[in-house]
Amino acid sequence: MGDERPFISLIVPVYHPVIQELRECIESVREQTFEDWQLCMALDGPQPPEVMEAISSFGDDRITTYERPENGGIAAASQDALDLATGEFIGLLDNDDTLAPWALQRVKEVTDEWPDVDFVYSDEDKLDEEGVRKDHFPKPGWSPERLRSHMYTGHFTCYRTALVRQVGGFRPGYDGSQDHDLALRMSEVARQVAHIPEVLYHWRMSINSAASGPDAKPWAYDAGVRAVQSQLDRLGIDAEAKTIEGYAGFIRHEPRKPNPGRASIIILTGGVRRVVRGEPIRLVDNSIRSIVEKSTHDNYEIVVVVDSTSPDALGEELTEIAPDRVRVVRDTRPFNYSAANNLGAIHATGDTLIFLNDDTEVITENWMDRILMFTDLDGVGAVGVRLNFEDGRIQHAGVMARTVPQHRARGAIHPYYGLMGGLQVCTHNCSLITGACLGVRRDIFLEVGGFSIDLPLSYNDVDFCFKLLHEGYRNVLDMHTKLFHFESSTRDETVHHHEFERLRHRWHVALQSDFYDNPVFDHSSSEEIPPKAIVTIMREEDGFRFPARHIDNGMLKTARATRPTPA
Repeated sequence: MGDERPFISLIVPVYHPVIQELRECIESVREQTFEDWQLCMALDGPQPPEVMEAISSFGDDRITTYERPENGGIAAASQDALDLATGEFIGLLDNDDTLAPWALQRVKEVTDEWPDVDFVYSDEDKLDEEGVRKDHFPKPGWSPERLRSHMYTGHFTCYRTALVRQVGGFRPGYDGSQDHDLALRMSEVARQVAHIPEVLYHWRMSINSAASGPDAKPWAYDAGVRAVQSQLDRLGIDAEAKTIEGYAGFIRHEPRKPNPGRASIIILTGGVRRVVRGEPIRLVDNSIRSIVEKSTHDNYEIVVVVDSTSPDALGEELTEIAPDRVRVVRDTRPFNYSAANNLGAIHATGDTLIFLNDDTEVITENWMDRILMFTDLDGVGAVGVRLNFEDGRIQHAGVMARTVPQHRARGAIHPYYGLMGGLQVCTHNCSLITGACLGVRRDIFLEVGGFSIDLPLSYNDVDFCFKLLHEGYRNVLDMHTKLFHFESSTRDETVHHHEFERLRHRWHVALQSDFYDNPVFDHSSSEEIPPKAIVTIMREEDGFRFPARHIDNGMLKTARATRPTPA
């Protein structure tokens, strides 16, 4: 290396490791196909003599050590290792874990292709006690809302060293979640974040490792909640971070007080009746009553767009349910979902529009406050919620661009349809939100031109979300806001081929690789997807673009030019 600084410095806090595991960790670094590295190892207080003997036995001058005079905890030791670093980037490595031989090469390839990348993360898996790899974690593309829900970027993560020092490095008081706290702060300043959907890191499931289960380090999860709360406070989000019972390491945030903003709930209806829970009801009546009776948010109106086939008395009957809330607009044209919703938006007075199917029913009482909490965030476009069937299974938890089996072509699907929930307990970003419950700021709705009327029945919500992504917004799915959806009650669910083809023609490039998906999931695709080349930074191609405000850090709309490249 000479006097030139290395490309990457690997940060390794060391505390009473199993010697063989420590050796395997170091050997995995020395076996890297990319050799321009520095290994910075901070021994956290006095260690058994075998530790330094094992490190010294490699005789590699790229390994630098510091011995703390006393134990200070993992955050302090990580900071000491950071102080040794001279590389352009740092990479985080635990003293008992290992890297794939090509891990550093992959990171170098990404930063060479996208020089503005400041934050890189990869997929990971685990090593059991026999050294067998298991539990592959195929991660999504950069998702700032998900990072506030759990430390999903995890391993292998690399950052531009100058920015790490700029944000203060590893902070005391966050031991066990010091990496989550750093990732959150880096997400606020990084110009671009890249995801490499390839396993570059093997996390050992030792008895004292968080990889072994939720009971190994409960104090680490408490630190994670505090790290998220710290970011909420920094960003001025008036919410409280809380643990999710039964899901260690997962975090939700609740609004601290009602949002003062005005919401306009837009419902299309033809007055359809159906048996729900054994009782015949008119669906729109049930939906409106659930809003009025359960919602804690007070500043709202309900704009009901009645179609041309409805009896004349329907509008008056709906107004009587809540005279001070309900306004009825009659659409005399042939039914067009997009045009009818646009008509409702024209008559709405709220700053936030919530498009809601008439076959829904409120479960979460502060659902409007939660939607407004997210629509108020800078850079957020559409906000969706978890929609449940009557038995609690998921009807909607986000929509992804994947291969649609019945069409044998790329389209949009509900990947969690019919599941009970599982790990989908965290709020996250996704490309597409169903129009059955979709919140968006009024000014953003107008900016992208509302719903496209040339998609009168199907895919109008998908098209709308793609338009938001195209203009640089990110869409959010809040798993902690729940409504019932008595699906397919309001209209024919048949997807017309011409609408499917219109969607594919308009968004062909966007449909090829979902920004928030991982190629390992889509086994049904007949199109070859390179396993290592998909870095979730979209470039302008064939008329589809993600502007800099989206591909940079995904949280701030600051122009790239205002943030110079760090020295």
